[in-house]
Amino acid sequence: MTSGGTIRALVGNREFRGMWIGSTASTFGDQLAAVALSLLVYERTGSPAWTALTWSLTLLPSLVSGPLLGWIADRFPRRTVMVCCAWLQAALIGLMAVPGVPLWLMIVLLVLVLMVASPFLAAQEASLPAVLPDKRYDDGVALFGTSTDVAQMAGLAAAGFLVTGLGAHVALAIDAVTFVLVAVLVQVSVRHRPAAAPRGAELRDAEDRKGAFTLLVTEPRLRSLMGMRLLAGIAMVPEGLAVPLAASLDAVWAVGLILAIEPAANVLGVAVLFRLVRDPAKRERLIGPLAVLSLAPLVMFALDPNLTWTIALLVIAGMAGAYHTPARSAWMRILPDAYRGRAYGIARTALRSSQGGGMALAGVVAHAIGSVTATLAGAGAIGVLLAGHATVAWNRARARTDPNAVIT
Repeated sequence: MTSGGTIRALVGNREFRGMWIGSTASTFGDQLAAVALSLLVYERTGSPAWTALTWSLTLLPSLVSGPLLGWIADRFPRRTVMVCCAWLQAALIGLMAVPGVPLWLMIVLLVLVLMVASPFLAAQEASLPAVLPDKRYDDGVALFGTSTDVAQMAGLAAAGFLVTGLGAHVALAIDAVTFVLVAVLVQVSVRHRPAAAPRGAELRDAEDRKGAFTLLVTEPRLRSLMGMRLLAGIAMVPEGLAVPLAASLDAVWAVGLILAIEPAANVLGVAVLFRLVRDPAKRERLIGPLAVLSLAPLVMFALDPNLTWTIALLVIAGMAGAYHTPARSAWMRILPDAYRGRAYGIARTALRSSQGGGMALAGVVAHAIGSVTATLAGAGAIGVLLAGHATVAWNRARARTDPNAVIT
């Protein structure tokens, strides 16, 4: 991702190191917990439908809790928010790990865990600009994102062996321990800072009175960046159609490979981007072109590529998806500190909705027209047009405003 010296500088930052280690460990543990709970549900019900519903619950609560609870990260000191949320998640998952807990109660506890995750993640994301110096912020965001992707892949890869070998309840207990680790690391490493927007604080100007959502849709740079990030809903279409795509290629065995390409290629793309382009301003200029490139390969599915070319196209698309990392850091840098928690909650919900909605809609279209490759090609064409429009808007907004400026 970055040079060895940059990584050493980031890890040498006490506050960043504590947040990074804790986040990576809890992400790994979460994959164990998700697989463990799905296994328990299947063992007790024998129902694939209930198992699938349980897995879907890992996505749904954040759609509600993001915009509803993100304000907590602005109204209260962010270290306090992270520590309290981590302890609460550890306690809830610890209850899930107790043998004999009724299945309905475990599902309720899971929903609560995922709801609590929203203010924690909002506080964590909003803290990074304060924890890291300006020259290290983009690198820190890249390392955080890459580590999360790797931890997710490693957690899912190891989950099957650990859950079946140790048992589902032990896997849940391990996840609870990771949240204890998060709470302790944040408490001892992250410096206390006052709340960014404490309740009762005076409104400073008209911009403050607009609210986070209004700010996101009226500030041209924030709006165009958000538009490009929501293109992930189209970029995820190949994952949503992985099974029928592999079947159409007479290579059902390749389903896992197709699913793994996007996160793996993204990690590689971020590494290449940050290795070759060290200047954050230059990376920001590449956000638009890379957004277009992340979707253009899908258009080539109109030619019904074989498995080799399918993999090549998906790798190119996945690597170009690295634009999300500089877009994420630029977006957070532009936001006023007092709005970062609420804005992150709204953006996370929008991003999850676009990803889930994009995959679901693609499935409906593929079923209706009877062609997976035509669906992918159509999604790519629409995505390229949207990405081009967002790129023009982003470039115009940057031209009108100093890219290093922050709304105050």
